[in-house]
Amino acid sequence: MTLKKTLVLLFSSLFFLLSACAPGSLSADQLEATAKDLSSTWIALTLTALPTNTALPTATSQPSSTFTPLPSPSPSGTAPVSPTSAPTSLPTWTPYGQAEPEAFASAQANKSDLNAPLFFENKSGEEIQFVFLSPRYQEYKFKGNMTLILPEGQYSYRAWIGKAGPFNGSFSITNGDKHVLTFYADKIHFSTP
Repeated sequence: MTLKKTLVLLFSSLFFLLSACAPGSLSADQLEATAKDLSSTWIALTLTALPTNTALPTATSQPSSTFTPLPSPSPSGTAPVSPTSAPTSLPTWTPYGQAEPEAFASAQANKSDLNAPLFFENKSGEEIQFVFLSPRYQEYKFKGNMTLILPEGQYSYRAWIGKAGPFNGSFSITNGDKHVLTFYADKIHFSTP
């Protein structure tokens, strides 16, 4: 059907509907004005529905998933205090990373700092991708065993054991003793001292 035939059909239908429902008849001028309003609305709606020239998306860089190691703690075991920072007695969340054996021993001995070692024991033989989801997002990849020193608190995680996963879970570190996450081929087990 052409546009002209459609408009004629539309106007004729409108005329009969309006003349049947109206208490009186419309004058020719009123009918013409109504038809123009309807056709203008119809054209505007048609033009609105037409696609527009939209710019193609540009390439954006994706954030890398590589781990940036955190600075190791000072040898004395206390962080240097800058003159602008206020002293605090609450532990910070920043994990110290993989601990050397001597740091692990001192962490076990000093239980007053509210930090505890978390030992990742990999019994799967696969590469582990481990992600802390809370209280702070942090990613780790390892194939052997690994130890982190973490402050006491609630932790939630997501992990992949080789190509299996994701495995989701949570645990709490409630004291300064060693806690263990053991990775098997099909599950993760958390044990407390």
